[in-house]
Amino acid sequence: RGPETFSVWDRNIQLAMYSVAIYLPMAFLDVGGANILEGWTPLVWGIACLHASGGVLVALSVLYSSSVTKTVAVCASLVLTTVMGNALFDAPLNGAIGLGCAVVVIAVFGYRDDCDVEEELRRLRRLAEGGPGLHRS
Repeated sequence: RGPETFSVWDRNIQLAMYSVAIYLPMAFLDVGGANILEGWTPLVWGIACLHASGGVLVALSVLYSSSVTKTVAVCASLVLTTVMGNALFDAPLNGAIGLGCAVVVIAVFGYRDDCDVEEELRRLRRLAEGGPGLHRS
């Protein structure tokens, strides 16, 4: 019998249970045992649902994307979050943070070369299996 495979939904629920086990007791301690949902408006519920759907989208992207695509997406989100945080909320954007953003952008271009490596590996696998793709185009 081989290893068990889980669907995206199984993994999402599994990871959510860890989060609930960690954060629910913290929430009760924070409010002193009172109703932790007290004061939630429709806007807050909407934002919570938006974040939950974002988690599902992340799980799907992890399942169906290549490692290079995921790396570029994470790097872009880090830089975008930093810049938008500064523009919208006056979050700090000093030299060290700017340097970090620059390093991330440079790293994205470095990972672009991995696409060529993956393409070459696929070609070599086809060659080893005797399939098409024996000549480099």
